[in-house]
Amino acid sequence: MTSPFKGDRARTARSRGLGVRFPPDSPRSPAMNVLRYVLAASLAMVLAGCPEKTPAAPTADAPIPTESNFIHGSAWFAERIKIAPGADFTVQLIDNQLADTPNAVIATTTLEDVAGPPYDFSLQYDPAKIRPNGQYGLSATLRGVDGELLFHTPERVAVTPGDPKKVEFRLVRASSGDAPQPPAQTTRSTWTCDDMTFDAVFDIPGERVDLALPSGALSLPLAQSASGARYADHLGNEFWTKGPEGTLTRQGGAKVQCVQQDAPPQAGSPWDAAKKRGVAFRAIGNEPGWLLEVGPGEAPALHAELDYGERKIEVAKAQQLSGLMGFAGAAADGTKVRVVLERKPCSDGMSDATYPVDAMLDVGGTAYRGCGRFLKE
Repeated sequence: MTSPFKGDRARTARSRGLGVRFPPDSPRSPAMNVLRYVLAASLAMVLAGCPEKTPAAPTADAPIPTESNFIHGSAWFAERIKIAPGADFTVQLIDNQLADTPNAVIATTTLEDVAGPPYDFSLQYDPAKIRPNGQYGLSATLRGVDGELLFHTPERVAVTPGDPKKVEFRLVRASSGDAPQPPAQTTRSTWTCDDMTFDAVFDIPGERVDLALPSGALSLPLAQSASGARYADHLGNEFWTKGPEGTLTRQGGAKVQCVQQDAPPQAGSPWDAAKKRGVAFRAIGNEPGWLLEVGPGEAPALHAELDYGERKIEVAKAQQLSGLMGFAGAAADGTKVRVVLERKPCSDGMSDATYPVDAMLDVGGTAYRGCGRFLKE
């Protein structure tokens, strides 16, 4: 006769590896059967949820994280001079091979309201702007609260982007004859922003622009931009030019549109043709289309074409207006003509072009409004 516990001994042997001894089957203990299967299922789930341990990867050859897009450095000067509050230290990463272009500045950082040295800085740059086998340098300036140059680097400090070594250099005191980047190469142009007109002097090697604003002079360093030439400081002042147009922001205020007064006309254009004929000022308007040309001199001749050229007006000698920019005179048939000009950005409403002068032409009581520019001052 087979022992009723033979199967139990087998199960007991198989389950010793789990540390569990199942109770023997008994027709009088159905609860025991249920308990056995529940416990077995639970243990199987526990074992399935325990992943095998894998050995950790060796770390001997693992790369060490580095700030590969930062240049760390320190600048100092030897003179014992107390720096007044409000001074700013600015350092720029320059592409030496693009030094005479607006794209020369790769990165800029400014330490605001600094005192005496050392000036420790961390300059972050975009690695995508670094060219293989390129040559780069640091240009630094220390300026007073009024923008006056106090100390600078007479020559760019050679640097290799990606080299973790700290860069240290000495600042040289500026004098009346010093310039951040000799020799000075400047271009001067006249701009109208909103209702003010001023001269701008662009120092290409020095990466600065000096604005002769009616409220006072403003000097701004070249800053990063996706397009055009952008000059800005940490006080919210910005002058951003894109060809003959631009914007001006004063101390974080609203942007105002700017246009270059003395921008040369496009070759072959009607403006270029008028300039070659000796025209000093030209204006155009729409609805209906009209144009005006003013000759040179204190008593210039006026030529106007109205209603898409169907009517022409000639004034032999016009007189300058008193208290206003403009001229007045009469045609041969006695028709009175008056021109009032105002230097401010003007759009003709029919194109994307912006002009530096707003023009109002009155012919015999009929007003025409448009835009223009001086071809000769």
